[in-house]
Amino acid sequence: MHHQSPLHNFLFDCNGKLLHANRAAVQACRRDTAGSKLSPEEDMTLKSLFLMGSYPGGQEEAEEAYEEAVNAIFVLQVQCHRHNQPRSLKIGKVRWEMIEMWPMQDPVDGSPAVLVKRYNITQQKEIEMQLSAQQEALQRHNQALEQDSIDMQEERVRLEKETLTLTQRMEVLMHDKFEHTTSNFDAETPIEKVLNVLQAFITQATTPSVETVINLYHILSESGTHLRQPVALEEQLMKDKRMGSDVGKSMLQLLQGTSASAPATGETLLMKSTSFAGSGSGSASAFIPADITPAFERMLQCSCLSPHFVPQDPVCMFPWRALLLLDCMPDLQHAVLQDAETNWQFDIFAFAEATPGSTLSMLTFHLYKQAGLVREFKLDERKLCNFLQKVESGYSAENPYHNSIHAASVVQMTHMLLCHGGLIKSGLITKTQQLSSYWSAAVHDYEHGGLNNDFLIKTSHALAVRYNDQSPLENHHMSAAVQLLFQPDYSYIAVRCAGPFTCFCWRWLHNKQHLSWFDMLRSETIAHVRSVCVNQVLGTDMKRHFDITSRFQSAFKQQPVGSGGTAAHVMPVWDNVKAEDKTLVYQHHMNSISIMWQCDMTSDKQHIPQMVLKCADIGHLAVDPKTHKRWAFQLEEEFFRQGDKEKEAGLAVSPLMDRSMQGGMTRSQLGFFNIVGIPLFKAIADLFEESQPMLDGVLANFRQWEEIASAQPDVPA
Repeated sequence: MHHQSPLHNFLFDCNGKLLHANRAAVQACRRDTAGSKLSPEEDMTLKSLFLMGSYPGGQEEAEEAYEEAVNAIFVLQVQCHRHNQPRSLKIGKVRWEMIEMWPMQDPVDGSPAVLVKRYNITQQKEIEMQLSAQQEALQRHNQALEQDSIDMQEERVRLEKETLTLTQRMEVLMHDKFEHTTSNFDAETPIEKVLNVLQAFITQATTPSVETVINLYHILSESGTHLRQPVALEEQLMKDKRMGSDVGKSMLQLLQGTSASAPATGETLLMKSTSFAGSGSGSASAFIPADITPAFERMLQCSCLSPHFVPQDPVCMFPWRALLLLDCMPDLQHAVLQDAETNWQFDIFAFAEATPGSTLSMLTFHLYKQAGLVREFKLDERKLCNFLQKVESGYSAENPYHNSIHAASVVQMTHMLLCHGGLIKSGLITKTQQLSSYWSAAVHDYEHGGLNNDFLIKTSHALAVRYNDQSPLENHHMSAAVQLLFQPDYSYIAVRCAGPFTCFCWRWLHNKQHLSWFDMLRSETIAHVRSVCVNQVLGTDMKRHFDITSRFQSAFKQQPVGSGGTAAHVMPVWDNVKAEDKTLVYQHHMNSISIMWQCDMTSDKQHIPQMVLKCADIGHLAVDPKTHKRWAFQLEEEFFRQGDKEKEAGLAVSPLMDRSMQGGMTRSQLGFFNIVGIPLFKAIADLFEESQPMLDGVLANFRQWEEIASAQPDVPA
């Protein structure tokens, strides 16, 4: 077997002299030593075996390989030593041979020897070289892909910078376009100014200037500073000559309240003293009517109608069964309802003509059904219809603006913001909040008498006294609507009890007048719904406008961009910073790239439903220009009616409410758009990009008012 083996087997002593070789090895030596005078046995040594290789370094490299092998076998005495030897062929190629060496003993005298085997590994080497070449090619390909990825990232950053630059240029152009009609109104509140400075310091390590710090010190040290109201609001409103003093006074009254009433006449004092006359107890309960709602409605009946104003159609309620069978309604009504689900420019007046007296109830019920809220909360459809019709009947058709059509318009705009403005899609609005938002929109002006809070407060009306001059109308809207749920015919939310016995006990207590229907409805869902609705409805009082928008901006406003046009990514030094503060800093830093919904903002998220209803409440700013102007002039007519009543009561007529001094509509609209409307809608659109169509509608209407104003002469202050 030894002589038949194709492998070349050699045995050398410690001096490299050949002791033995098999047949294949001898034949190979004869070929390699052809022409030599010595026999293969005499000519072949261990060193000559290495010198046969075709090394790139020549004989020197071959001798180094030999010395390394001898040292490994006879000095280091390794178990096995392997060496790859290149051999040249006549055809110009290289053949690779493996030389394996094992230390042994001479079987004759026992002296140190080495067993050497030599075999061809050219094919294996070629495969290895091919794999190596392929690996190098893959590495080059991966490097090329990585470079392409880097180039794409750089291109994306460049495009983002260009987009941001174009956006900033567009904002500058828009500002320049409207500069001659707009004022430099600073809407930032003191708290926002402080937060912006702190935010820049935390995320960008930017130290504020001394001038900035001194200005903040003066603002905060003044006793009359409102932290959630623009600095020097009255001064800013009154100094704008283009807007006019009457518009400035009107905006101040709307946003801040009457700061100093005009001197009361004798007739006014007599009216106040009469309204306060009671049974002699002198307490508040002595002059507050026992049933405030009928008294409220009687007091607010308007007798001073404009001869040019056409009131809306009288209420003619559809039976509740008609609401339950919405699919069977006339094609016109059904088509308009479907349009209301998806149209930012929905024509509410066309829908009101198709559904006289049931505009609000029909639209709200339809949206409840389409949104799956009836099924989700197991609502009693008949009682829901009764409730909606009762609410609709509580809106006076005599009010030019605050009527059921306005409420229906608010419901529709609320739906658009939630379902098509990206709010529900974002996950920030739950089903319970959606239910609450529809409810709030429907009742937010329930039993409105066409007179504002300032009138109620100036005349010491019972509602103003009851609610201590704090949002008397909004408190009444909410309270009166919730009281309907106390009544069995309107309690449409299912009672969830522990079992039949508990339900029986609750009903027994109710029948014994020990438990109200609201107590029966009390559950976690009901408590949450009512909490959301209270915040939403009370938030529609414009006196709270800056407080709500400021808190919303503080919670969700993205970081300001750096001087390079992109958000700064410079992290502050972490020395002496607590772990919880590091988390805060990191979250604020990440907010400069994108808003982190993952962080815990439960207390902040309550501002989102408030902002939804606030936008929807003045949603006519975003509808088509024809519908918007109709609402604007109907609101003006309602203002004039209040002015007529103020004259009758001997009160100073509120700004822009004197019928004999018409002509301030355009200026008042521009002021309202600039100070309230555009910033409010932009705050929502910045956070929820899908609501951009709403902001586009607002800007379109603003541009029309701007064009009208440009054709009018300046009004003296």
